[in-house]
Amino acid sequence: MTFAQKVKKMFLYANLEKEEYEKLLPTIREENRLLLVIYSKIAAAMFFLLFAASMVTGGFTTVNTTTYLASGVVVLVILFCAHGYLHERPDLVTFFVYIFELLLYGFGVRISMLHADAPAVSAIAFLLVSPLLFYDRPVRLSAVTAGVVAVFCAMTACFKEPNVAATDIWNALTFGVVSGATTMFLMSVKIRALAQSKRIEYLSQTDLLTGVKNRNHYEDRLQMYPEICKSSLVCVYGDVNGLHEMNNREGHRKGDEMLRTVAETMQRSFGEEHTYRVGGDEFVAFLPDGQAEKTASEIKRIQTELEKQGYHVSFGIAVWERDSVDMNKLVSEAETSMFEAKQAFYRQPENNRRSR
Repeated sequence: MTFAQKVKKMFLYANLEKEEYEKLLPTIREENRLLLVIYSKIAAAMFFLLFAASMVTGGFTTVNTTTYLASGVVVLVILFCAHGYLHERPDLVTFFVYIFELLLYGFGVRISMLHADAPAVSAIAFLLVSPLLFYDRPVRLSAVTAGVVAVFCAMTACFKEPNVAATDIWNALTFGVVSGATTMFLMSVKIRALAQSKRIEYLSQTDLLTGVKNRNHYEDRLQMYPEICKSSLVCVYGDVNGLHEMNNREGHRKGDEMLRTVAETMQRSFGEEHTYRVGGDEFVAFLPDGQAEKTASEIKRIQTELEKQGYHVSFGIAVWERDSVDMNKLVSEAETSMFEAKQAFYRQPENNRRSR
């Protein structure tokens, strides 16, 4: 890797590979949304406490008071959006993150300009802290920091007393460089740690052979399903027929290929989030608010698709209303239905030779 490629990797992807960074983006956005909620609450409390203190000492007409109030209102709007709207529009999380950061920068610069005869403190503090609050590409954070430093220096030169302005400009440039270097290093550490955390989570929740959720994750999430349904819950229980015979006849590689094909087909039909491998050749899928007739039709389509490749899966279905659902009984009912389908399959003369 050339020096230019290393720099590009560091600035754009925090020292991750491009593909790994892009896969991590949904996690980065959700982490940023949660952080935005936390920091917005803290900022709102800070601004309104400053507003209250300013009202006591100077009244509503002072410039500081209106600055605190306006900043507090903007933060409340950001907080409201982070709680609700951004759940539906994760693509806008980064936009709101930078609105929040620019608000902090703007507040710091505004307060600094109100005291032309005193060195800037809040602006420098926000310059150091703000880039480290969230996750993002180092190049974008550094660019915003550089832009803020340029604006601050220009405003300082225009509005502050010369002896104070010289000190503020020097501090802004110095701490701007420190902030950029710190951001570059710490953002790489933070994002790589987030990527490592996701890898560990993936390994703990995923069946590595088929790519579907594993038995451990199934057990952990089983009792949550009544909470995410509005009306009903469908359970689909599938068992691959002839796996043992295929392993003996054509080798385990062919058996593994069959399991992967079945898993991928079920994921496409029932979704990656709710499809599990719960045994050697057994799969379970849940459809919150699904319909039995539609699910049965989809199962027939899946079986037809798999049979074209020489595979067969016996499926069972169970449907319970949300208010009365018992997850263990629901799964047991679907499993019983599957066994009945499996027995019917092996009663057919052409399948007797594969009977277990």
